[in-house]
Amino acid sequence: MKKLSVVTIALLMLVGVVVAKEKKDKRTPFPKVEYRENLPYVEYQDAWVKLLSIEGKPVGEYIDYAQDMDPSDWKFCFTRYLHYIMDDMKMKRGETVKVAFEQNGKIITKDFNLKKGNRDLATDYMEKMIGQNRIQRKHYSEHPADLKYLQRRLDGYAQTQEDWIGADQAIHDLEHLEWQIVNNYSYAELRPFDYKAALDVIRQDLRNGISKRDFAIQLKMFMANFGDGHSRVSMRYLFAEKSELMSFPFQLIKEGKNFIAVNVGKKNLYKKDYPQLLSVNGIPTEDLYKIAERFISKTTPKFVERNSLDYLSFSGLMLKLAGQEVGKSVTLCFGNGEKQIIEEVKLEKYNPQSAMERNYFKKEVLEGNLGYLAFQEHMDDEDEFIESLHKAMGEFKNTNGLIIDIRGNGGGSRAPLKALLPYFIKEPKVTNVARYRIDADKDTHPKNGYLPARYAYPDNYEAYSKAERKAIKKIKRSFKPVRSVSAYKFTEYHYMVVSQTSDNGTYYYTKPVIVLVDEGCFSASDIFAAGIRQGDNVRLLGNTTGGGSGFSKSRRLPNSRIKVKMSRIYSYQPDGNMYDGHGVIPDIQKDYTLTDRLGITDSQLKKACSLLQ
Repeated sequence: MKKLSVVTIALLMLVGVVVAKEKKDKRTPFPKVEYRENLPYVEYQDAWVKLLSIEGKPVGEYIDYAQDMDPSDWKFCFTRYLHYIMDDMKMKRGETVKVAFEQNGKIITKDFNLKKGNRDLATDYMEKMIGQNRIQRKHYSEHPADLKYLQRRLDGYAQTQEDWIGADQAIHDLEHLEWQIVNNYSYAELRPFDYKAALDVIRQDLRNGISKRDFAIQLKMFMANFGDGHSRVSMRYLFAEKSELMSFPFQLIKEGKNFIAVNVGKKNLYKKDYPQLLSVNGIPTEDLYKIAERFISKTTPKFVERNSLDYLSFSGLMLKLAGQEVGKSVTLCFGNGEKQIIEEVKLEKYNPQSAMERNYFKKEVLEGNLGYLAFQEHMDDEDEFIESLHKAMGEFKNTNGLIIDIRGNGGGSRAPLKALLPYFIKEPKVTNVARYRIDADKDTHPKNGYLPARYAYPDNYEAYSKAERKAIKKIKRSFKPVRSVSAYKFTEYHYMVVSQTSDNGTYYYTKPVIVLVDEGCFSASDIFAAGIRQGDNVRLLGNTTGGGSGFSKSRRLPNSRIKVKMSRIYSYQPDGNMYDGHGVIPDIQKDYTLTDRLGITDSQLKKACSLLQ
């Protein structure tokens, strides 16, 4: 399979190139839920009643399930994902469910209809209530010139669009977004970004209102400045016309300051004698690239470059943002450093591909008796995938060395790290340290902490073994975070610990191991890279990873309904460095060559083999 970048996956979802997931029964009984003293109330005959049970099971059991899903946001889970909780409870559902509630001191049982639309209605109602929170303050009268781009519009100022919101509504959304940043966002101060001034730049130009598309574009560029790759704005409103989804009939590779046009999948240059793309419709390619770059979170340089090139592929949208109308073709200028040629080229439907092959799962023994294990598509947690990892390691037991290839893997689950690291350690290792964003006075101190979904727990977690507690004490003595955060705004440290085991035929692999990484490694793959390096005789080779570990949550702005994702954790590598804005730096740094990017050679794999032989 071919590996697509984080941004490309999101873009494909927009154009409909996504495999449909298995259909689930998403019917729920309640179109509205409110919470009073941490107990759910639902609407019955225009009155709010205290919920007691559903199908004979006390509401407390449902709350327990919701808290297991997300200890910090269990109310949202109960409101939106009640159908999943019912699935977990093995509840058979007909057209209705029996609901017991308390009204005026009496206990009443009634049948509530199950409706698919209730889940969205309840979510909308909850978000509407949350959306009432906003920050109202004195605003800047003068604004930095370098933030002027945040006022960029494609639809203009005339209220002719259906998706239009008035200035007062947009201001409400901006004030609510600021409230979310101040109260819930973990990486608000990761970079020196004056987000208040930036919000005021957007606010200043609202006039009579703004189209949702323009508002989304402005907010997407705004969020990119925080430097957190998990936090972003939904792309739903980004494209208004088919022409904006059109792309070049080639892929662009950046070599230094040059943009090289290559034939996708053909492993050759688009113009052999004139490989450089110099301009599009007279606009320097570098200028269009800078427009694309504004949409990408300012994490590690290579991550920004990789994903900016993906956005640049949407030449129709980029040209519109540069102030040009888009037709069916564009005028391109190619060059070779000495000469130039001009060609009219027809645009094609966006179809991102990589010349570099990526494998969902591949195992083989290479020359020199070296094991090669590649999973570059996704950090999967399915049992079948994890079993495949163990089976591969069983076959590699007598090899002279091992190469694990996760280049281009955009993340997923931490389960592969938990499966593979035990092969390379003799004692427990701390692989990630994190703190969850929550005000101290709101901390409910859940028994297992806030991050069980990330296999990370507080140091007093009951299930930790004596050896695991020893590993935590050891890292606490030496752990020096490069950036500290407020004890009021964040929980205590949570630790992801991986221990040696004999389960699934796990053994101690004594030979040297090299893990191939690059800027396409992100999220759970970042965690994997920093974690697997805790193993004995394990080194990383390649490019610095993308840099992202955020545990993001999605919320919709109350009026525009634009979805915004924000990270909720401050996540550290075992050495105290951040993931976001830093990435995992390999022990042996080796960038791709041009022929590597064309899929002709693989100098990183070749280097790994030479080091192991």
